[in-house]
Amino acid sequence: MSDSRKVEIADAFKRRFEHFGFKKTTVDDVAKDLKISKKTIYSYFSTKEEIFYHIVYQVAVRLRNQMARELEKCDTNREKLENLIRMIFTQTRQWLKEGNDAFEFKYKYRISELAFKDAYSELVQAIVNDGIANGEFSATSPDMMSLFIQGIVKESMDKITSEPDTAVEDEAITAILKLLA
Repeated sequence: MSDSRKVEIADAFKRRFEHFGFKKTTVDDVAKDLKISKKTIYSYFSTKEEIFYHIVYQVAVRLRNQMARELEKCDTNREKLENLIRMIFTQTRQWLKEGNDAFEFKYKYRISELAFKDAYSELVQAIVNDGIANGEFSATSPDMMSLFIQGIVKESMDKITSEPDTAVEDEAITAILKLLA
């Protein structure tokens, strides 16, 4: 299967998602736009949700890479982790301000949350591993610490979806750094 065809399909869905929204975008419409069969689309993606995840994941990877470059300026892993969490909260708040109807928000948020978690988990893991290896963090299980961090961030993100102006990142950072101390 051609990667260029997959990109072409994802791009067509992205344009439709942006113009018509998730709910009103159909596989039939994209197939017509691209002059291909629905079967061709389904040979690359099994569901519309998977396509949306793919699109968001690509964005998340680009943002993660930008963040990783920015984090290289930090002197310590503690500082890297704190700045990463702040950047994640900033990105989430920007997305929340875009405004979505209830249906769109439900699907877009949950799928986006998973895509960003998947993209950022490697970066979090690397920071935790390095911090433990050089004695900066006293935690003994990098995998477990990464899961705890993801859980704290997820719960904090859920809180700001209902109360966007809540400053939960300071509490989340404090809790995470205590776990790693």
